[in-house]
Amino acid sequence: MFKIKTFAKNLVYANKKSKLSNEWLTQKLMQAFQADELGHQANRNKADLGYGWIHYGLIRQQKPKYLLCIGSRYGYIPAVMAQACKDNNFGKVDFVDAGYGDNDKNHWTGKGYWKTEKGLSSFKKFGLENFIKVYVQTTQDFRKKYVNKKYDYIYIDGDHSYEGVSFDTKTFWTKLNKNGYMIFHDVCVKNKQPEGEYGVYQFFNEFSKNKQHLKIDNIKSGLGVIQKK
Repeated sequence: MFKIKTFAKNLVYANKKSKLSNEWLTQKLMQAFQADELGHQANRNKADLGYGWIHYGLIRQQKPKYLLCIGSRYGYIPAVMAQACKDNNFGKVDFVDAGYGDNDKNHWTGKGYWKTEKGLSSFKKFGLENFIKVYVQTTQDFRKKYVNKKYDYIYIDGDHSYEGVSFDTKTFWTKLNKNGYMIFHDVCVKNKQPEGEYGVYQFFNEFSKNKQHLKIDNIKSGLGVIQKK
């Protein structure tokens, strides 16, 4: 009887660890990668991923093979993307972040987390190391070094200035495969904030014209989705 109980307990625990379809794993992921309520409208206590659900759902359903994530303070959205790939048993995320902190110009609320051992080991500790690779460098340097990379899914949440988001978009739009998705965070944040002058909303409005797109603008920071045709 003891062996049966132990086996059952281990089976339940293994199932909890396997997919993001249960509150236990969702809350663990949100805690490990510091999901925030303001930026992504997430709620840890309720296991609500907020905007993370959109990424998770799109990736689970569309099953992209090559994914790119630009920018993240503590890794919440790249972790959601990697978890979706893991649950699909398919796909891998290239996560690019300059590793800037409060004392760096253009840090855009970055905390220098990706230049620490804790940051670099965080995905492995959560069992996602086979589905994500971290590149601590600017998008300019990444572009120069990996000129042949192509993607099916790109998330842009790095430099939020008009010039910065324009550079990242125009650089990697050419790397986005046909029918692929490009997602933009903070498409509703306007004017100057303590970290800088936000220009994503203006750029997205201009760039999305005559493209198949969706703008979620009724929930705080906003999210923009463009499919390349």
